[in-house]
Amino acid sequence: MTYKHIAIRRGGVTRQMAACRRNPLVLDLWAGPICVGPRRCSSLAYSSASTPRSSRLAGLAVGPSAAAGELGTGSRMALRTELIARLGSQPFDLLIIGGGIVGAGLARDAAMRGLRVALVEQGDFASGTSSKTSKLIHGGLRYLEQGQLRLVYESLHEREVLRAIAPQLVWPTSLMLPVYRGDPRPRWKIAAGLTLYDWLAAHHAFKRHRMFSAQAALRLEPRLNRAGLAGAGCYTDCQMDDARLCLATILQAVQFGAVCGNYVRVLALEKTGDRLSGAVVEDRRSQRQFPVRASVIVNATGPWSDAIRRLSDTHADTRLAPTKGTHLVVPRLTHHAFFLQLQRDRRMVFVLPWGQDYTLIGTTESAAFDSLDDLHAESDEVEYLLAEVNRAFPEAGLGAADVVATFAGARPLLAFAGASTSASREHQIEIDRHGLVSIMGGKYTTYRIMAKQTLDLILKRWSMTAEPCLTDQVTLLEPTHAVILDRWQDVVRRIPPEFLARLLAQYGTGAFRILQLLEFEPGLAQPLCQHHEVTQAEFVYSLQEELACTLSDILMRRTTIAFSSCQGLDMVSTLEDLLRRYGHFSQETIDDQLGEYRAWLAKSLSFRPEPVRVW
Repeated sequence: MTYKHIAIRRGGVTRQMAACRRNPLVLDLWAGPICVGPRRCSSLAYSSASTPRSSRLAGLAVGPSAAAGELGTGSRMALRTELIARLGSQPFDLLIIGGGIVGAGLARDAAMRGLRVALVEQGDFASGTSSKTSKLIHGGLRYLEQGQLRLVYESLHEREVLRAIAPQLVWPTSLMLPVYRGDPRPRWKIAAGLTLYDWLAAHHAFKRHRMFSAQAALRLEPRLNRAGLAGAGCYTDCQMDDARLCLATILQAVQFGAVCGNYVRVLALEKTGDRLSGAVVEDRRSQRQFPVRASVIVNATGPWSDAIRRLSDTHADTRLAPTKGTHLVVPRLTHHAFFLQLQRDRRMVFVLPWGQDYTLIGTTESAAFDSLDDLHAESDEVEYLLAEVNRAFPEAGLGAADVVATFAGARPLLAFAGASTSASREHQIEIDRHGLVSIMGGKYTTYRIMAKQTLDLILKRWSMTAEPCLTDQVTLLEPTHAVILDRWQDVVRRIPPEFLARLLAQYGTGAFRILQLLEFEPGLAQPLCQHHEVTQAEFVYSLQEELACTLSDILMRRTTIAFSSCQGLDMVSTLEDLLRRYGHFSQETIDDQLGEYRAWLAKSLSFRPEPVRVW
């Protein structure tokens, strides 16, 4: 694939746009990412030159002939069927196993460079580790203590990149780090660490840290434990929506030509001679098995990497030592985000605002668990986290019954000796004797550079030709332009301004598909239930446009309803109706999916003293 550079002028500044010759694009004000500027991109819009202007809205029919009933067919539902068909019908340069953030980053990078890319994920995208993080994009303050300066510097640089390419999904937050007499890290050490953190961030820092006296810290957060409080540090990192960041990366990879399939399990790796040449996979939705041909296979399965490595080489050594991390969701506890020192084991725990109504607490760190596929919060983990939070905020008095929701995941740590708290979060790329490329370790924040380094190595090793990496320059969600809203004036008048603003911020130009749904069925503007701002139109959009296959995909990853006080229990009849009308699900399928979600919910709250309410 080659690029032509087109000079454009915005505000008197001439910039360069890279357009792919293999799929010629022209500037327009509709949808799609393009690269502008030598180091950073803002998304302008693009559309195919051959598509009439009146119907370029992301490939949707927007003319008067479109009927409300036609919306129920679901363009993305059809897209998944098309993607699965393409998986088995054409050869690829790259087959990526794993649809978490690293696999998604690889697919996006490779597709943008012009390679033929396939990606398969045994569950939903981000359903493993990538949706079970502390929801932070950060340098990793605690790694300074371990001397991992390069990792922190790299992470802080990537924090800046992700903030630039996905500002809707990555946003700054200030964290307070209280210091008490007797803490394992005294005030002077915290101040020194934050100073070094600022220095490593260099011009990427949002603002420099500050140190507060005990009195000033209590004015900022009156619920803090006063006993022994020596002061507090305050610094800035970023929060994120981890599942939607991964999903946006997948969808943009598809936009650039990647063939990405969720619920596709790898059964075996195929060899030609002694070299890998493909895989046998199964579409778990249809139970159909078929081969996928590829020149190079990449193992980006995170904690499951050793299992995939042994499909290539049955005698492969163990490279990973995954640890389990559990998080709790409780009613809103504090005004600010906190990074707490634990006196009992020197660990540190985050207490983070999550939306307007909740606080996220985490995480634990344990190497003791039975299966990577069955991780959930245990009672001792819940007690551990609640005890530490109650120590920091005595007035909270949190108990197990106050926990709204939980989730648990596994960190893909490289095998280490000693305590898990001192394990490295650096990554490792390995190519085995059959040609399987495995990218292991790392952290969410550094996924983009992990993908770039892996792909650069593949291009060199297999002598492939491709374009330079542009993943730090192209935005993930295309911003919208006011002129486009003229098309939707009637709809915009009927909905609250704050709802429109949220749609544009969360979905980018995908908001126009939601406006189209509302144009033909205004009733979809109703919330799914009184406890949530998520509307019926957004549920349908997730079902049709975001490759969601199950109810759990939407409640747990396209939205955060599963981690709220009602957990979707108050909207069952509405969900059933939408699944029938817009997903064309049979009642048997709906009952099965409700049962699966109910089982997950019961297990995630099994530590509660009272039974979990189910329907």
